Amino acid sequence: MARPLMWLHLLSKRSQRLSQPGQTRCRHFLRYATVTGYRPVMTVKRGLGWRGGLVVLACAGLAAAGCGSASSIPAAGSAQEPGTSGKPSGTADVAYASSLEFLNEQVFGPAFTKAEGFTYSGRAGASGELSSGIASGEISPGVFESVGGDNITSLEPKFTKWFVQYAGTSIVVAYNPDSKYAPQFKAIASGKKPLTDLFTLMETPGFKLGRTDPDIDPQGRAFIYMLKLAQLTYHLPVSTVSKILGGPAGSPESPQIFTEASLDSTLQSGQLDAASAYLNQAAELHLPYIPLPDSINLGNPRDAAQYAKAKVTITSNGEKSTKAGVPLTIDITTIGTPAPAALAFVKYVLSPAGLALYKQGGYRILTPTVTGTGVPAAIRSEVGG
Repeated sequence: MARPLMWLHLLSKRSQRLSQPGQTRCRHFLRYATVTGYRPVMTVKRGLGWRGGLVVLACAGLAAAGCGSASSIPAAGSAQEPGTSGKPSGTADVAYASSLEFLNEQVFGPAFTKAEGFTYSGRAGASGELSSGIASGEISPGVFESVGGDNITSLEPKFTKWFVQYAGTSIVVAYNPDSKYAPQFKAIASGKKPLTDLFTLMETPGFKLGRTDPDIDPQGRAFIYMLKLAQLTYHLPVSTVSKILGGPAGSPESPQIFTEASLDSTLQSGQLDAASAYLNQAAELHLPYIPLPDSINLGNPRDAAQYAKAKVTITSNGEKSTKAGVPLTIDITTIGTPAPAALAFVKYVLSPAGLALYKQGGYRILTPTVTGTGVPAAIRSEVGG
């Protein structure tokens, strides 16, 4: 025991002279030992050398060595890797509705990485298509962001048992400022002409309208709900919806249908006169648009009973079903056993900083509401659970 005691005595003389690298090594060792149960004597034998041995002994037995306190040591099971500088490791793999693409890729993903330290990887698609991909095992994201909770509940209970609703949007009609109908669009948008003129205009032979597939995309259904609610609200002719859509309401077979990811660029390129869009998309991409009243835009939860009056029959996985209009909400969950990066992403989405980014992106911020059971504790704490 004489040799260790001598080292301790020498260390007490040298404690104020430890270099910054030595202190850093000490902190790293503490993280490693806390997580793995590693013993100081083994570290000395593995070749840290004389000064390294002193650092280890200091960490193990002397506060005077200048090492961090126990309160600074991360708990076992944290996202930090033993022997690293403490930076979180791992990637938040997020599958999200295409309407979130600009926000996630240009704003939210970078902000999340800067704030939390994890990397971010995103995959955009129609909410229904992503849900089917998860169910089939084709994709395995850590996080799923959907427009509408029905695309998440279809994955229960195998892939998840809960989701949180936290933001909302609404349907607008975006238009091409170079369209030959642009003067009429502008007059309607400014209120100089009545909104009913929009629906008459969209019936015009040769009018080029773009929308998404109602079978797989909530936006495609929402646009049809909007038309049906307008027909009901403004007492339009019963043929209005079919004339605007160029056929049956629920049919995916139409030259008007585009993927959500390509619809906005097709409009911007001048190939369309107008297209369905979410308010946030139009705002983020600087698309001119015609705003619609709450009674038909599916953007206000208080008008849920009104929205439910509009229905559309769709085909999913070979089966027909009838869906009713609902407020347009953004919902989030984790898939499978959540990794630290996935939990951190959801928590950041629901944090004041995260919700502020959604508000800046044109979304209506809702009080986060949990549906289901088994919400991880880290996420429950963010929503006040």
